[in-house]
Amino acid sequence: MKKTLFILLLSFLYFKDAIGQNNYRDSLKHELSQTKVDTSKVDLLGYIGWSFVFLDEDSAANYGREGLEIAKQINYKTGEANCLDLLSFSLSLNGNFIGALDFGFKNLSLAENLKDTILIATANSTLMTCYLEQDDYEQTLKYGLQAELFSKSPKVDTRTRAIILGLLGSAYEKLNQPDSALYYGLKSYALTKEWSGIYLTLGNIYADKGMNAQALEYYRKGIPVAEKSAVYIDLVDIYNGMSKIFESTNQIDSSVYYAQKSIKQKGVQSYPEGELRAATQLAHIYNQKGMKDSTIKYLQLSIALREKLFSREKTREAQSYAFNEQIHQQELQQKIEQDQLKYQNRLNVYILLASLLILLLVAGGLWRRNIYRKRSFVLLQKQKQETDTQKSKVEQTLEELKNTQSQLIQSEKMASLGELTAGIAHEIQNPLNFVNNFSEVNKELLAEMNEEIEKGNYDEVKTIAKDVTDNEEKINHHGKRAGDIVKGMLQHSRTSTGVKEPTNINALADEYLRLSYHGLRVKDKDFNAEMVTDFDETIGKINIIPQDIGRVLLNLYNNAFYAVNEMQKSVNEQISQNLISYEPTVSVTTKKLDNHVIITVSDNGNGISKNIVDKIFQPFFTTKPTGQGTGLGLSLSYDIIKAHGGEIKVESKEGEKSEFIIQLPFV
Repeated sequence: MKKTLFILLLSFLYFKDAIGQNNYRDSLKHELSQTKVDTSKVDLLGYIGWSFVFLDEDSAANYGREGLEIAKQINYKTGEANCLDLLSFSLSLNGNFIGALDFGFKNLSLAENLKDTILIATANSTLMTCYLEQDDYEQTLKYGLQAELFSKSPKVDTRTRAIILGLLGSAYEKLNQPDSALYYGLKSYALTKEWSGIYLTLGNIYADKGMNAQALEYYRKGIPVAEKSAVYIDLVDIYNGMSKIFESTNQIDSSVYYAQKSIKQKGVQSYPEGELRAATQLAHIYNQKGMKDSTIKYLQLSIALREKLFSREKTREAQSYAFNEQIHQQELQQKIEQDQLKYQNRLNVYILLASLLILLLVAGGLWRRNIYRKRSFVLLQKQKQETDTQKSKVEQTLEELKNTQSQLIQSEKMASLGELTAGIAHEIQNPLNFVNNFSEVNKELLAEMNEEIEKGNYDEVKTIAKDVTDNEEKINHHGKRAGDIVKGMLQHSRTSTGVKEPTNINALADEYLRLSYHGLRVKDKDFNAEMVTDFDETIGKINIIPQDIGRVLLNLYNNAFYAVNEMQKSVNEQISQNLISYEPTVSVTTKKLDNHVIITVSDNGNGISKNIVDKIFQPFFTTKPTGQGTGLGLSLSYDIIKAHGGEIKVESKEGEKSEFIIQLPFV
């Protein structure tokens, strides 16, 4: 949806009907070659740049820079503002948000100095779309509302105002404020019916409000408009929206039809967000229908698209951080310069007063004051140089630490996913074995049924038919079990949405316990341990983020099994000599206590030394050998539990046991 917003804004604010045609662009280039250096040439460079903005962002930016340079030379302020807007827009599309915002703010400042209402509205709308692309909705609304205010001027054309109102509706829809979104969306719709984006926006808003009939009406109206204007990305989002609605009303064939239209739509490869939504939708539907090959196909496509988007989002985050850091450093530098100026002014006043006094007393006093002032200035310069040097070192160290932390966090996540996958492979084999076995039995029973039918022994036929039906129920049960395991794997591997949902904590704890155990068994065939569970069945469901709590439990289970395994290795010789007996045991209990749920994970391993027990939740602290642990598992677990409003603590007796206690609120 993000890139679509730029296309829609551009199509209404800047493009003429023919500007996307090659012959029109060629005619502009020919006219440019014969135009002397004046305002007309700046305007032509701007028109050509806008015609390239979605074909080649670099070419668009180059035309904008050339126009900007000429506009500055001839002092053509309006042309300078238009070229700055072109540069801000093209760099936004190219993902260079630092440069885009820099040109955007310069454009806004110039427009405000010129007091040109149209330029001010346009500059604010460009900044609004740039922040909307970065999911910074607070800044989006700030500049969007400014753009809407200035668009009320009679100097601003109706289509420009319509697009600004539509973008505001989209921003409020993203902020989950449907009433405000609908207000601005309908105001935009009243101004124009030739913009496919407003049909998409209104369809999304009504879908969010659960008004499916109205949503489908606007989606269908938007299809011919988007096809006519060749805005293919809008078609991708419209088809995705229709597929979601048909799935929610159990019209599965229609849902598959529109999801397929979305993923096959021309131009979808340039819009990975829409392609990902379509692939995820198809994988989900085919999984429900039990179509394994199709499910795997679209799951693989979803994973590839997620990796692509993850890389892009990380790049954007790094750019955003660099831009914020640049602004911070500029503010810091300004403060230092202001402080220096104040200090210098104050010092000059003192020197002047002292000089006047010394002139009245003795000439020698003036000389001494002069020497003091020079020494003070040299000292100040030296201090400033030292400060700049230290600041540079701190910035370099901070960047290195951030890179190291990102690598370690990714390593921790991948290790967790690997262990989970190994356990899932073992767990899913059991229901698959049941499905295969009962299928073979049914095959034999059906053959036997045919024989009895030929004999006319219908009582026996009924008995066999009942056995076949019972076996089919078992096949269905174990098939759903395999599906639940796959669903759990997907929930664990995907990025957390941060949304809490009612979850059976007992089932979650039990599932991750078995997955952890079998995952370790795959890596070490000699590993064995007893698992003891005691779940309070009165707990019911509690509101948590299951992916996050699952990661916490998996980390605690892995640590517990690691501890008992290390204990087993250390006492093996004594056990073989019958000096001691040792049974590796990991216990999990849940208990409802007032308005909280208590989850306890215990092991009879080596325990934790008293001198390090206070450090185990610190980032990068680990007792495992080098290369076997990042030291981030318990730190991340601590952060997740705190984010849920809960607590996690440890009780340990060195050489005997360790016990991790999690307390979570019901709400």
